[in-house]
Amino acid sequence: MESATYRVVSIQIYLAIAAAAIFYLVGADNLAKATLYGAIVALVNVLLLRWRMHRSGRRESLDPHRDLSEMYYSSMERFFVVGLLLAVGIGWLKLMPVAVLAAFVVGQLALIISSIASGIEKQ
Repeated sequence: MESATYRVVSIQIYLAIAAAAIFYLVGADNLAKATLYGAIVALVNVLLLRWRMHRSGRRESLDPHRDLSEMYYSSMERFFVVGLLLAVGIGWLKLMPVAVLAAFVVGQLALIISSIASGIEKQ
């Protein structure tokens, strides 16, 4: 795993464990489960993104239209996978919607902040 990806995944895991542990210690087991689930969904999103980037980086890019369509496909794939996982967590598993979504958003913020920090470090 590349260092930037490793950093994002590490941050997401640490945040999820810390938040879930705090909720668990104060007796909010439902919040802890929902938080872990939302963080896992964010982690799946990052891993899908990284996997697609790795696959596209291995081949030679000669056709910009193909590259663009692959980028759209990857975006739609992640959108549907995340949507399905969130629907399963909130609908089928009956987890607390606000906690699931809040943990997912925090996980996504970790991705954004880490990406910005990586760009600043490279300059």
